[in-house]
Amino acid sequence: MIRTLPPRPVFRAAFGAVAIVRAAAAGCGGPAGEDCPYAAPGPEPPRAETAADARVAPIVFTDVTAEAGIRFTHNTGAFGEKYLPETLGAGAVWLDADGDERQDLLLINSTDWPGRGDGTPPALYRNDGGWSFTDVTRGSGLDSPIYGIGGAAADYDNDGHVDLYLAALGPNRLYRGSGDGTFTDVTAAAGVGDPGFSTSALWLDYDGDGHLDLFVANYVEWTA
Repeated sequence: MIRTLPPRPVFRAAFGAVAIVRAAAAGCGGPAGEDCPYAAPGPEPPRAETAADARVAPIVFTDVTAEAGIRFTHNTGAFGEKYLPETLGAGAVWLDADGDERQDLLLINSTDWPGRGDGTPPALYRNDGGWSFTDVTRGSGLDSPIYGIGGAAADYDNDGHVDLYLAALGPNRLYRGSGDGTFTDVTAAAGVGDPGFSTSALWLDYDGDGHLDLFVANYVEWTA
């Protein structure tokens, strides 16, 4: 009588697979049948932060305006008529006006209404380092009254010097920077003296030609 037995390789392969699984489950990578040392449990995973753990110290700001040498008062031109533009603030622009790699500060100003005063220009403060600023408005080319509301700085002509566009009630202005803290009004030549009620502006290369374009945001049609 002939009795057929299952092939041994299949049995061995199955047994070997079980042994490997058991060894892996026991944390032992050695051959089956080998004693495996006891593996101590690993460190517990980090505990999730609670709301109390996530609390951080409050951010505190200190007013250093006077200490830094900045003396500026925004003139709305108000004289009792409560005109709409008087309710708006004016912007500020950080720019390196003189090319010394320190950020200077331009504080945009509004001005008196026609026939109500001599007018007030924006104020340009040079950054002297060490949290110290000096008013260099006079002689900068920016010392002309304008009912300014917003502004944007960029090197629009790629000459390495920062230029400036002021958005205003009335004609806006474009100033080309000389890199030494002085500016030249080139509004008429550039054709960007929008006479409307402008509140802000943005430099961007919207068509990807390598030249900065200018976007101006206007508000309502204003008649006094």
